[in-house]
Amino acid sequence: MSSDRVIEINTDSVAWESSDSKGVFYKSLRYDKETKAGAVLIRMEPGSDYPEHEHTRGEDFIVLDGELIIGNKTFPAQSYVYSPPQSVHHPRTEKGCTLFAVFHGKIINLK
Repeated sequence: MSSDRVIEINTDSVAWESSDSKGVFYKSLRYDKETKAGAVLIRMEPGSDYPEHEHTRGEDFIVLDGELIIGNKTFPAQSYVYSPPQSVHHPRTEKGCTLFAVFHGKIINLK
């Protein structure tokens, strides 16, 4: 995700886009077509989930509001999580949540 310039975005000016998963929306803030790395805001409505997937080069995210569930672990608002390369997870939420996520390479959907 190298860039030779500073990128500044007012995230309120970026529209939410629907994902392939019902109740999951995102705002793409940065994406590198070569490395497949990027930064996104993700909004998950109550009761939604995102299919199991692998982060080939890892991921960092912060739960901005609500709660995110991965496996048997619940991450409340203000949680920071790092997932290492080749990590696989199936995130879901019962209450809804908003995340800021940085993925460091290609994401492979497994289901």
